[in-house]
Amino acid sequence: MAISKFTLLSILFLYTLNVHANNKQNSEPLHVIYPKPERENEQDNWYPLVLLKLALEHSEQPHTLQSSVKMVQSRSLKELEQGELINVGWSMTSKERERIFTPIRIPIYKGLYGWRLLFTTKDKLPLFKDIKDEFHFHNIDFIQGHDWPDTDILRDNGLQVSTSTSYAALFNMLIRNRGDAFPRSILEIEWEKKQLSVEENIVTVPNIALSYPAAIYYFVNSKRPDIHQAIKIGLERMQQNGEFDRLFNQYFATSIANAKLHEKIIIKLDNKHLSKLTPLNDSELWFTPKNLQLDK
Repeated sequence: MAISKFTLLSILFLYTLNVHANNKQNSEPLHVIYPKPERENEQDNWYPLVLLKLALEHSEQPHTLQSSVKMVQSRSLKELEQGELINVGWSMTSKERERIFTPIRIPIYKGLYGWRLLFTTKDKLPLFKDIKDEFHFHNIDFIQGHDWPDTDILRDNGLQVSTSTSYAALFNMLIRNRGDAFPRSILEIEWEKKQLSVEENIVTVPNIALSYPAAIYYFVNSKRPDIHQAIKIGLERMQQNGEFDRLFNQYFATSIANAKLHEKIIIKLDNKHLSKLTPLNDSELWFTPKNLQLDK
C-alpha cells in the first residue's frame, strides 16, 4: 500500500523530534547521587567513591556527582528503589537486588568480600585446630548480622549461625560466648583488629579462611539507564587501560598480603544467591590467589 505524502512528512517530523530530544538528553549532564557514608572523614579516599568518580570521568559524559544525606545501607537500598534521594549505590549482589535495581555486573572489589578470615577468642582456638573442610564446621556456631547476605550463604552450606541486628553487638556475642567465630572479609579484618586492640581476648584463627563467590556491584535506579550506561562504559574503559587494576592494587595489595592466604586451608562454600548472569567465568574480574591449600 502506498504511503501518502502527508503520512511520510509526519513520520519524518516525528523522527526529527525524537533525534532532537535524544541529542538534548545526551548533552545535559547526568546528576548522579550516591548515599553519604557514615564515616564522613573517609569520603575523599573511599574506594567505591573514588572508583565511581573515575568511571564517570572515563565515560566522557557530562555529569555532576553529589552525596545524599547520611544513611545506613538498609535505608539506602530503599531510597535507591525510589530514585529520588539517590540514584546509584553499591552493595553485595543477590537475585532479589538484581530484580529491583539495574546492576553493573563488574565486581568492584573483585570478589574480595567473599574471602573471609575468622575472629574467635583465645580459649576457642583449639576448636579450629583440626578443621580440614566444611563438614568439620558443623559444630561451630558462626556470628553474622541478621539481614546480611552472608548469613544465608553460611546457612545454605549447612552451617549454624547466630545473628544480631547490631554490628557492635556481634563482637559482644563473641566475647560473651554466644558464638564461636565471626567471619570477616580480609578487607575489614585489619581495621577491626585496630578497633579491638583493647580486647586482647579476640584473635584471628591462624589456619583457616573461607571463600565463596561474592560480588559487590554498582546498582542504579531502574529508571536511569543513562547513568547505568555511563558508569558501565567508564568501568570497561578503565579495565582496558589498566586503571582499574592500578587502583585496586593501590588500595588492597597490602590487605591481601597480610591475610597470608597461602598459609591457610581455604574452605570453599557455595553461593546459590547469585544470578546466572554473574560473570564467574571471566577470570579478569575476580581476585584469585595462587598456591593455596584447598579443601576440595
